[in-house]
Amino acid sequence: MRYLTQLAELVSAAETSSEVAEVLTEVAAPVHGLLPLTREVIVRAWIAASDLHGAAPGEEPEPIARLGSTANSLSEAARVILRARNHAARPAQRPATAPAPTPAAGRAQSPVSRRR
Repeated sequence: MRYLTQLAELVSAAETSSEVAEVLTEVAAPVHGLLPLTREVIVRAWIAASDLHGAAPGEEPEPIARLGSTANSLSEAARVILRARNHAARPAQRPATAPAPTPAAGRAQSPVSRRR
């Protein structure tokens, strides 16, 4: 629990998008991220609960059966977070600005100064 609190504090204090990306990596990294590890716990709990109830696959009581869809939702959430992480990890694109006009040699007079 403290680790999650630390991650929340780190991301709140982030000053760069790469710092945000680091936290998102901790959450959704494919093997050791929090979501994939949580998904693994849910899948194992689903299997264990099904076995303990003696239910064949697809015949589990509804709350236990929903663990499977919850595990799939966690996988999808991890994919979404990794896409956001990849986006945050990219260097920020600065808006292109037009170059300042350079004074031309032998510049023509402006219409206002020609009238004088």
